Amino acid sequence: MTRVELQYDLVKPLGDAEYERLSRLLSVYGVMSYKLRPDMSGMMVEYDATRLNPDGVDRVLHSNGFAVKRSE
Repeated sequence: MTRVELQYDLVKPLGDAEYERLSRLLSVYGVMSYKLRPDMSGMMVEYDATRLNPDGVDRVLHSNGFAVKRSE
């Protein structure tokens, strides 16, 4: 297993629906953890690179309704 972290900026603040969906991220095969920034401007997603790639993580987030863009 190879753990990799990706940083994301929130395009819009999280609403109630997005907060409820956060727990679902951990049920996605390959997603290991997530952490919101203290100022709520973004999040970090840790994933297993043998299961997912960065584009796959992007798709998981977008398909679950998160308005994010990968940080440079």
